[in-house]
Amino acid sequence: MSINSFQQVSEENYVRLEAYLDRMGSAGLKLPSRGGKVNKTAVATACGFNRETFTQNKRFDRRLDQAVAALGLDGPSAPEPPRRDGADKARITILEQQLASLRGENYELRRRLARYEHATVTGRRVIP
Repeated sequence: MSINSFQQVSEENYVRLEAYLDRMGSAGLKLPSRGGKVNKTAVATACGFNRETFTQNKRFDRRLDQAVAALGLDGPSAPEPPRRDGADKARITILEQQLASLRGENYELRRRLARYEHATVTGRRVIP
């Protein structure tokens, strides 16, 4: 393929992207999103080209950013993280201390169990 044919393919893809964005805007739809960001794979698939086109050609990426600003994204925005007051923090600290204590106890019990299992396998007496 010559350079002109690459440019021609790029122009055809850009026209498809423009047509897709126009259809979305005229239908009153928002762009597909995933994780609060535009789903470039879905847009590229709908337009008939590869997702990498957005990273390889900055013109496509800029146009998509403009469309996101104009049309917005489909789906909920990221939820606001819960706020913790002093009582929640104190409760978390207590639970973390209990967890550490139980982990130590669990370790000690597993160690003892291993000694007794060894005694049953070898037939030797275990002196505690």
